[in-house]
Amino acid sequence: RHPRGPESLAMSRDEERLRFESDGTVTALSGKVDYGQGLRAAYPRIVAEELGISPCRVRVVFGDTDVVPWDMGTFGSMSVEMDGLELRRAAAFARGELLARAAATLGGTAADLEVGDGIVRCKADRRAVSFAELVGGTPVTGVIPEDVKLAAPTPASDDSQLDAGARELVTGRAEFAGDVRLPGMLHGAVLHPAVCGARLRSIDREAAISLPGVVAVVREGEFMGVVAKQHAQALAALRALHPAWDPPTPQSSDGVDAALRTDPGTKAALARAPTRLYKRYYTPHVAAAPIGPSVGVADVRPGEAVVYGSTQVPFRVRDEVARIAGLPLNQVHFKPKAMSGGFGRHGSSDAAIEAARLSKAVGHPVRVQWGRADELQAGPNRPEMTAEIEAALDQSGKIVGWRSEIWTNSYSYDGAARPEGGAQPAASRAGRPAGGPWSSPSQMMAMFAGRNAIPPYELGLADISLHIVPAKVRTGALRSLGASPNVFAIESFMDELAHAAKQDPIAFRLAHTTDPRLRRVLEAARERSGWTSAARGRGFGVACAVYRQTYVAEVAQVSVEPSGTVRLERVWCAVDPGHVVHPDGARSQVEGAVQMAASWTLLEELPRREGEVTGSTWEDYPIATFKDAPHAIDIVFTGGDAPASFGLGEPPAVPVAPAIANAIFDACGARVRRLPFRPDAVRRALAGEE
Repeated sequence: RHPRGPESLAMSRDEERLRFESDGTVTALSGKVDYGQGLRAAYPRIVAEELGISPCRVRVVFGDTDVVPWDMGTFGSMSVEMDGLELRRAAAFARGELLARAAATLGGTAADLEVGDGIVRCKADRRAVSFAELVGGTPVTGVIPEDVKLAAPTPASDDSQLDAGARELVTGRAEFAGDVRLPGMLHGAVLHPAVCGARLRSIDREAAISLPGVVAVVREGEFMGVVAKQHAQALAALRALHPAWDPPTPQSSDGVDAALRTDPGTKAALARAPTRLYKRYYTPHVAAAPIGPSVGVADVRPGEAVVYGSTQVPFRVRDEVARIAGLPLNQVHFKPKAMSGGFGRHGSSDAAIEAARLSKAVGHPVRVQWGRADELQAGPNRPEMTAEIEAALDQSGKIVGWRSEIWTNSYSYDGAARPEGGAQPAASRAGRPAGGPWSSPSQMMAMFAGRNAIPPYELGLADISLHIVPAKVRTGALRSLGASPNVFAIESFMDELAHAAKQDPIAFRLAHTTDPRLRRVLEAARERSGWTSAARGRGFGVACAVYRQTYVAEVAQVSVEPSGTVRLERVWCAVDPGHVVHPDGARSQVEGAVQMAASWTLLEELPRREGEVTGSTWEDYPIATFKDAPHAIDIVFTGGDAPASFGLGEPPAVPVAPAIANAIFDACGARVRRLPFRPDAVRRALAGEE
């Protein structure tokens, strides 16, 4: 039995996670999806470590809702930490069961046996039996005990065979959602307003339906789409609609307020200290801007629906399509395909849901592909953030009081920009476990927006508050949620405090923590960057973060031209994610995170006027290219022999912006407190303009 809903979180059975095949390979089953974070390489290694086999003998099935156990979704850098741990536990349980079977077959006890590459041998006489023989048509089954004994982590190796999925990607044979072709398939396009929440007043239906190849014009309330025989015909029909829009309905809520830390006496501590500093920081809306646009293919028929799409949440898509089609869950099948990086964007499965609605309307398979204008004008964006921070130092330069207020918008994995009390899309309701922070929209919003809003330092007394207000554009989850904006403000301010205290910025941070893991990454970044001996022909800046259980410290080196143009030269990263399963993949994650965050920092800001998004091309919304990449990204992992593995997809992105900001100050004395750091912003900072 494969669980189909959140009740599966209360139990974990081995047969739902692992299958031992007759050819000696092992199939691992995961509700997660791989969209560039390297799970297809990490998961085989995790299973192989516990079973004592080669990773190349482990195949992983991701996200197929007919096969894999129910999963909430792939986000939050939790895949290796949580689902990887479940696979590790399943493999450990299976290893114990196989050893017991081998003991019964070969004689003796499990202690008399050893495992190597899928073979169990007697230590004494070397008689052997394979995993395939031990299974012999009788699957390993049973509830996995909470206290199942795990093998000690093995030293990670950089060398590994190129897995089949990676080989397909680099040779161009991988099938993406956009490559799917079904018999009788039509093409759909959906009308998206450039102003979030704008209401459709009128269209010219006859002009659209009369065009060549147009099959249908579909309107269901505010949903407006066309279906045609070819993609270009669908786009032409969409333009022919000539829509007229009414402005959005005013928000009915002021939002959500959350007190993240409230220490009595903070105000007095701030008032009596000899040194007091107050600053304000701002980060704008940033577009998800996936290079591969959203694509969905759906075939909704009476009695069955099959969907292909780019998504981080296969079960949520399945549940929403079931609602749209009026079908029971077991008659809806989501089939994952390869997809480009989305970093939260694929938590909003717009194209797949739109394809399902159009397919139901016309009774044929429909393919929907968003264009660049759709992604910029209708896709979810990272919320903007304003942070006001005030702190006080005693005579020795120790922080004795801290107050921060943060204003931001709602983060979500369905891309809905809604205030507290607003209607919640069924896609986000479906399959959510009862109880805990997920059961309360306000708690969930505070958890996402308030991520890393509490500094990892000794602050004395502190008041930290969060205000989540409605946005004028569509907002949603983007890599690290609120952590990157919040840490930009915190780590920039820590640098300003260090200078106010006339202390070295790394020494100042070390003086405010006793956490050994945080101290270790800071000291490693200081050593590898040559911080204390570096020739200051360039600017050096430091920042760090503790994201969930992963520790990161980064040093950025920049040059600043007289025009204000900032060039990121080098980055040194010290990272402690616990046990590193796949070092090469882990380094790739750090490198990608650093370069993506550097693009946010130096270039990106959603072009808009009031509530209207004005951009439609890469010229309107430039992102970093190869020429913007730093000369080198130096990476060291400091986790040592830690037994547990933690997330790595998001944490290295978090300290990048403040490290660059602090390096700019070191280079030229410009304190830039507003992203992005374009030349005009640097020139204004040099002129002393806030």
